[in-house]
Amino acid sequence: MAESLSHDAVPVTGPLSAAISRICAVLALLGGLLFVLQAVMSVVSVVGRALFSMPVPGDFELVQMTSAMGIAMCLPYCQLQKGHVFVDFFTLWAPDGLKRWLDALACLLLAAVSFLLAWRTTAGMLEMREYGESSMVLGLPIWWGYFPLVPSFVLLGVAALLTLVQEARGGAVAHLSGEEQA
Repeated sequence: MAESLSHDAVPVTGPLSAAISRICAVLALLGGLLFVLQAVMSVVSVVGRALFSMPVPGDFELVQMTSAMGIAMCLPYCQLQKGHVFVDFFTLWAPDGLKRWLDALACLLLAAVSFLLAWRTTAGMLEMREYGESSMVLGLPIWWGYFPLVPSFVLLGVAALLTLVQEARGGAVAHLSGEEQA
């Protein structure tokens, strides 16, 4: 395990790549903001429950919804940063070309699964909206929690395709910095 476990991010090589990386970064920041709000709400709920016997009503429902949203919103940025888990135990011996080919194949599979998830999440969201399913405590419509997932999964698929293109071009070289790389 002497080699570094860090992987280079997808290089920003043009206006489309730059736009995708900015959208991914903004979405990840919004997801992070959801986590901060969730943490504050949890602290307020625990303190309120302990000191005043007044927790935040529906805190578990809100944590469940915002966790799913926040995680999905961070996935596209994580893909561009190559922050997903790499299990390279079986390919340590492989030449770089084979590793890039396998990484590209993984990107293609991730894109396919992401678009499939976006499609099925949309179908589930529309079904929940049609049936008027709501949360137990707050009575919030459940489909609201699905709404941010759809664009997040679509963007994850786009990010995976961008990563695929970069892998096919010979691998990533530079980190995303908001500036275009040559």
